[in-house]
Amino acid sequence: MGATIRIIVLLGGHLRKEAGEGRQEFELELASGSQVEDLLSRLGLPPDRVKMIMVNGRGATLNTPTADGDRVALFPPELSFNTFVSLSFRKESVGGRRK
Repeated sequence: MGATIRIIVLLGGHLRKEAGEGRQEFELELASGSQVEDLLSRLGLPPDRVKMIMVNGRGATLNTPTADGDRVALFPPELSFNTFVSLSFRKESVGGRRK
């Protein structure tokens, strides 16, 4: 058997039910060298059901590689805009504070 990695997966909205996971956050083992696309395949999620992908808090794509300990968040189209706006607002708020 080849080397494996363990990642933490966070599923937004209806993706929890679509992936057969009742939980929002869980650990998953993947083959070493896997990409986000391999994670979707493992979860049984078609790529068109995932609109926004984040790996360790940064925007990612289906081709983004995963590594041991990564946190991968997946959001469906119906949540992606609100999530993007929320993250942008938070970043501006934190970055714009005066000392």
